[in-house]
Amino acid sequence: MRRLSTIIVLVATAAGLAGAAQTASSGTFKLHGTVTYVVDGDTVHVAAAGRDEKVRLIGIDTPEVGQCDAAKATTLARRLAQGRPVTLVGDATQATRDKYGRLLAYVVLPGGRDLGYQELARGYARVYVYDRPFQRLAAYRRAEQVGRTRSDSIWRGCNTATTPSGRCDPSYPGVCIPPPPPDLDCADIPYRNFRVLPPDPHHFDGNHDGIGCEK
Repeated sequence: MRRLSTIIVLVATAAGLAGAAQTASSGTFKLHGTVTYVVDGDTVHVAAAGRDEKVRLIGIDTPEVGQCDAAKATTLARRLAQGRPVTLVGDATQATRDKYGRLLAYVVLPGGRDLGYQELARGYARVYVYDRPFQRLAAYRRAEQVGRTRSDSIWRGCNTATTPSGRCDPSYPGVCIPPPPPDLDCADIPYRNFRVLPPDPHHFDGNHDGIGCEK
């Protein structure tokens, strides 16, 4: 009887682990947390489940740090989400994390508003399909069409390329990357194979050869 009980416990445990693995791989999850920092329009840091999660919003793409109009998307995301409680919702059609280890999720604001949808409707983001269509694609495309009509949208272009803070770290001559905080990764910036000088506060030059974010 004791052996039978042990077997039952082991089987139940294995089944639970298998279920958890399936949930993680399919992207179906829901986490509650607080936005601690907005990197740019499509990437935020969220304190959830006792850890700092770097979250890449599903289904949108916004200008990255240093690109034209980056300040618009970043400012809107900070106004809507910075310091606020949010719910991170996964998508069964998407992976749980991207190749950089960022959690892939929709960010649901207080009152049920979708952060990505709001950015699209304001004209500060584009619909982005990475590998396969996501569940909210149809609604996002409609929001994007609305955003395209706005006079200050990113679709109208701009004449200058500045960071939200207007500052460029001297460790990265030739490109404009703001100093920390936050600590940026190569996934957060549009530049590759650029010159790096000490002290390299973002640690883009991992092998210390003077070139950052090498392809």
